[in-house]
Amino acid sequence: MKRIYNIGWIVGGLMLLTGCEDNRDNNLSEPLIYIVQSGEINENIYDTGENHICDIAIHKSGLIEKEVQMELMVDETLLAQYNGMHDAKAELLPADLYQLEKSELFIAASERKADFKVTFKTAEIKALGGSKKYVLPLSLKSKGEVQTNPDKAFVIISPSIQQASIGFGCDKVIEKIISPASSSQVNISLPIKTDFPNKWDINFDAQIDPQILDDWNIENRKAYSLLSPEYYQLSGEQKLVVGKNTQTLEVTLDREKLPFGWYAIPVGLSNPSMFYINDEKSTCLITILNRMNKIPHNKWTVISCSTQEKPQGDANGTPEAMIDDNNKTQWHSAYSPMAELPHTIVFKLDKAYEISELEILRRTDNFNTDLKAGRFEVSMDGENWIEATTFDFGKAKSNGFVSFFCEIPVKGQYLRVVVTESNRKTIASISELNAYGR
Repeated sequence: MKRIYNIGWIVGGLMLLTGCEDNRDNNLSEPLIYIVQSGEINENIYDTGENHICDIAIHKSGLIEKEVQMELMVDETLLAQYNGMHDAKAELLPADLYQLEKSELFIAASERKADFKVTFKTAEIKALGGSKKYVLPLSLKSKGEVQTNPDKAFVIISPSIQQASIGFGCDKVIEKIISPASSSQVNISLPIKTDFPNKWDINFDAQIDPQILDDWNIENRKAYSLLSPEYYQLSGEQKLVVGKNTQTLEVTLDREKLPFGWYAIPVGLSNPSMFYINDEKSTCLITILNRMNKIPHNKWTVISCSTQEKPQGDANGTPEAMIDDNNKTQWHSAYSPMAELPHTIVFKLDKAYEISELEILRRTDNFNTDLKAGRFEVSMDGENWIEATTFDFGKAKSNGFVSFFCEIPVKGQYLRVVVTESNRKTIASISELNAYGR
């Protein structure tokens, strides 16, 4: 037996293996039995008021069909080796805190699998507290001619009491961008879930909580507005039903009525009829950008440019290249000699627009990264400017158009691009520039 343990610790390293079977063993002519999930297992036991059952799956591999009589037994030698390897002081889980349903099992010659069941007494384990680590070391032993796989003949179960709770099964922030081409009805799913096997009907409240948005705006330096309930509907039964671990709520938006710009719907969970709300998964903030129409480039006129490589009117190198709907041309600053930063380009639109989004396509050749950072400004008269938003590509390459959104739509007839940083000394370029507004 000592040989088995030493090989197991060296090869397995007490690594937590996946529950998948090692199908390579099936190709061996002689059969072997092994624990599918061997090594150290951190077993989460949810405090639901019921005892917890852990299944220990045993698999028989090999091409030759033979019956198996086997035994699973507590092995304190494993505990000593575990503590020695990890410089730990884990203790043997007291025998009155668990029950091995059957210590011996039989696998018929024509069968492949069997399961040992260990029942952990949740309340009693919880009463132990968290000051010490308790484990249950188990060894698999064959009682016939079929041998065990020495590398997978042991398991150390470390039970951990977890709070039984429910929460959102999605990201804390869901960003939804709605284009003019979107369908008139936009649906957003909000899954509510729990990790423990649900044997109950659990009611809960899902409510709009403006405080979630206020806190998020402050933390992220945003100014998103709370979307009025007249523009959306929150539907779905606020209940996890017995036998199901997930219930999905739906937020339905009416795009035809939805105002343009950035808005948010903050949803919070509370008042469960059983157990708790998971603090880390108790909120979900849906941020919504209702995108305006793209302003056609035939409505734009170049007013001024602080630097350009080619004479005015050239198809490549001048600011006109930014609004020619040709991805292969680009404006670029002078590089012989190089112009000092910042670089500014001013456009005039055919009328005043509320602008909600600016979009840049960087040049598509080897100098894709020369443009780094800057800002967009909007003006009604071409003299008094308001910052609409900033852009920063960093040092990485980018493919395709990249959008930069205004937190609040900014109204103006003039648009100024200010390039403040370059990744190639002071050289900068832009292939295409789009604006979205109304």
